[in-house]
Amino acid sequence: MKIKKQGRPNTQNIFNKLFLISSITIITTVIILIVTITNYYSDIIIQKEVNISTRTLERVEDYFSAKDADINRAMKELYSRGDMIDDISYALHNGYGEYMEYRLDKFSENHSFTPSNIEIYFTSYFSHDSDLNAISLSSLEYPAIEYLLINNQTRWRESIVAKTTKNDLFFGMHNVYTESLPNIRKFKNTIIKKIDINNPVTLKKIGEISFYYSTEQMDEMLNRHEGAPASYFLLDNEGTSMYALNKGVPLSLIEKVSLKTNETKIKWQRENYYINTIANSGDFTYVSVIPDKGWTKLMIVRGTMWIVITLLIAVAILISYSFTYNYSRRITTIISTIRQVENGNLHARIPESKHDDELSKIAVNINSMLAELNNYIEQFYVLNLKQQHAELKALQAQIDPHFLFNTLEAIRMVAVMEGSKTSAKMTFHLSKLFRYSLESKDTVPLYTEIEYLNQYISLMQFKFPNKLQVYFDIPSDMEQIMVQKLILQPIIENYFIHGFKKGQSDNTLIIRAVNLGDMMTLRVEDNGKGMTEVELSTILRHINRDEGDEMKSIGLRNIHQRLKLKYGDQFGISLKSIKDQGTIVTLSIPVQGNYHV
Repeated sequence: MKIKKQGRPNTQNIFNKLFLISSITIITTVIILIVTITNYYSDIIIQKEVNISTRTLERVEDYFSAKDADINRAMKELYSRGDMIDDISYALHNGYGEYMEYRLDKFSENHSFTPSNIEIYFTSYFSHDSDLNAISLSSLEYPAIEYLLINNQTRWRESIVAKTTKNDLFFGMHNVYTESLPNIRKFKNTIIKKIDINNPVTLKKIGEISFYYSTEQMDEMLNRHEGAPASYFLLDNEGTSMYALNKGVPLSLIEKVSLKTNETKIKWQRENYYINTIANSGDFTYVSVIPDKGWTKLMIVRGTMWIVITLLIAVAILISYSFTYNYSRRITTIISTIRQVENGNLHARIPESKHDDELSKIAVNINSMLAELNNYIEQFYVLNLKQQHAELKALQAQIDPHFLFNTLEAIRMVAVMEGSKTSAKMTFHLSKLFRYSLESKDTVPLYTEIEYLNQYISLMQFKFPNKLQVYFDIPSDMEQIMVQKLILQPIIENYFIHGFKKGQSDNTLIIRAVNLGDMMTLRVEDNGKGMTEVELSTILRHINRDEGDEMKSIGLRNIHQRLKLKYGDQFGISLKSIKDQGTIVTLSIPVQGNYHV
């Protein structure tokens, strides 16, 4: 039969596959690496900007905390001085004219030459505050009564954006502007801080003090912020915006801000916003908002990163292509040389390479092998061929069956004459074993195989006297079933080599045949050493391999492969074993006909 050579692999296809795989690996690795770095760096930038925004809010908070401290100190002193709270209470219920008469009466009764009234009191506390535009003292019971102390005339006038004339009777200090009332003023660039005035006896609210602060200082602090464009808002306890430095943030978003301290990222109208709030500090909640599209620096970094990605990928692919192509070319040279040798040119050699790598070592070894092969063929081929022919004839003569049987019979007769019955019996059993194994028959009746097995077991019992009990369970109706020759002896031999316990006398071996209709099983059970699960798994893999390897259980594999080749893949050997308890080997064989497909 002519053997068809397998097609040789196309090295160019291998090169293309290697290059494609390496390119995909490089691209994937670099993209994952750069994306990870970009995201990490983006988080750092975002957190840095959020931290800057937080510090800005903290400065604003400190700014208003100082204002609140001044107001709280003045109000505490106001309530602790009974005369001053009495003055305010009288002024809020009687108007400016009556209040001035009341102060003149109090001054005449007082022996102090230092005048004291509401204007002097608040001036002493707040005249140093350059951010304060004015202080307003208004009555709850009489809305037309207001006492107004203006600290900065120019800013106060500029801050009023809506004026409405009202003819109600209006009382106030000399700095009061009667053209407007508290409930109809509208301001710009002003933050209003309102404090309730309660009757110290009844604790009922009798009026309100309003502090009007200019936002110039606030604007200056917030406009110093560098980095991402942030918007800032001051919300009162009801969520109303008291101040805004807005750079394009939707006001509807501010209405949804929770009045508590936190940092969060929300999506609003398909845009992402980073919101930072500081609450529970005075009467205001401080809010900063940074839109996601405002990260100009981040966009530049990301763009730079992707440019770097493209350049790195291009460089990596070029380097990979260079190395892969070089190796492909060298492999092609090696394959070409091997093909020349295959066609009979034993003088072909692989060119030497300046590289010191695996391919160079392969080339050196192949060249060395070809040189030795040429030398071997030239010097020893003819002589060795003749010598092998002579040795083959000698070996054939040595293993001639008649010569072997005659020699064994002569040894047995000598043992009988010398009185060594045991040696004679062992030689007799060995002779029958050789005669059976050299018969040309491929299949024999089951009883013949059992008789042969008995010869081997008897021989082994001479070697291990009184240490083995053997039981046969072979139904008489199965003795004529034809089986392959030499399928049981290797199993028993394997037992004596690996499973037999030489130091014990309770070794037991059971050979049982079971008729299952179209199939029968031959079962060999022992109580020997057994195998672990790992050892059993190794044996099972071994006996199912088509090619042999260096293992001691070659007999089991031989039997298994013979049964499969003879009868089909559904027949063969199965094994069960438990460590230190024993092993069961089962052979499955068809009862009639040839099942091989």
